[in-house]
Amino acid sequence: MATPVSIVKCQNYDENEVLKAIQQSVDLIGGIHAFVKRGDRVLLKPNLLYGKSPEKAVTTHPAVVKGVIQIVKEVGGIPFLGDSPGLESAKRVTEKAGIKTVADSLGCPIIEFNRPVLPPGRQGKVFKNIEIDQAIFEADVIINLPKWKTHGQMLLTLGIKNLFGCVPGTRKALWHIKAGEDHKLFAQMLVDIYCLIQPSLTILDGIVGMEGNGPNSGQPIPLGLILASSDPLCLDQIVCDLIGIPWKSLLTNRVAFEQGLGKGGVVAVGKSIEEVKIKNFNLPSFQRIDWNLPGFIRKPLKNAFDSKPVVNKEICKECNQCIKFCPPEAIKANKKGLIFDYGKCIRCFCCQEICPEGAIIIQPGWATKLIGGKLKIESGMV
Repeated sequence: MATPVSIVKCQNYDENEVLKAIQQSVDLIGGIHAFVKRGDRVLLKPNLLYGKSPEKAVTTHPAVVKGVIQIVKEVGGIPFLGDSPGLESAKRVTEKAGIKTVADSLGCPIIEFNRPVLPPGRQGKVFKNIEIDQAIFEADVIINLPKWKTHGQMLLTLGIKNLFGCVPGTRKALWHIKAGEDHKLFAQMLVDIYCLIQPSLTILDGIVGMEGNGPNSGQPIPLGLILASSDPLCLDQIVCDLIGIPWKSLLTNRVAFEQGLGKGGVVAVGKSIEEVKIKNFNLPSFQRIDWNLPGFIRKPLKNAFDSKPVVNKEICKECNQCIKFCPPEAIKANKKGLIFDYGKCIRCFCCQEICPEGAIIIQPGWATKLIGGKLKIESGMV
């Protein structure tokens, strides 16, 4: 049986309008009673990448968080909120993003994900020892609250990618190192996390999304949508339809399909895809061409064909956060500024993701530009 994904229009962050849109989106897939029972401990997992104001579209908007807390409390659920941001604490990020104020006003505690445990009785398909925060397993219900954004490494950060924040603190960097330059292997790790956590409900904040140099330094774009589904994999597929790219362009989708997930199909309910299709959505400029070359040939050509992070020295304030956060320790600083060791760089783009000034961008390799420019997303390649 096909899994429904609701699509509801919501043009702004007026709290009343957002609440109505969230209620409608959840009603279209069975209603909040289908997911939350009286007395359930309900963990809300928003996107808390970085502490920026709501209009920057970096984090899940506080109006969306407030609306979800309200509908959970209406049916007797006990909400609490948690995440593991890249640099700051969850409480500090929620303060800057305007979320702590609404959470406090509704009696919703904010917790730090800092208790890594192996999932009891469960293992990933490929990665057998992924540690998830203990709060995940103490909750009766998990509600996933991603933000619609682009992502330098994974193309888009939506329902499945948002669950990476359930891996506590520095362990996220370790998984980047383990996956290395193999972005498909990193996507496999994300799919393993999705299977381990299995959120009950995913509600996507697509009222204002982010395009371009996401997930931290892109451009906010009005999309006017709230999406909801019991399955984030299905929700991610519908977003691909809405921006007009093949499902397999998103590596997490491709990996999931290859291991037999998502075979039941997906159906949009509420607004049709054609009614609200997004035209000219600006995806990241990531390019990677290897023509299935063996490693000993491909490695010397990496810098010619692969996109790489570069710094805009006019914007960079030399805070050195990228140096601290770089998983392979491929960035150093001298009197002239940041220096990238592209031989060590695994193209995870954590530096670009975490830069508070948006000073790091993704630049195509010189050979890619020479032989034909941008890799075609339409081909299903990323």
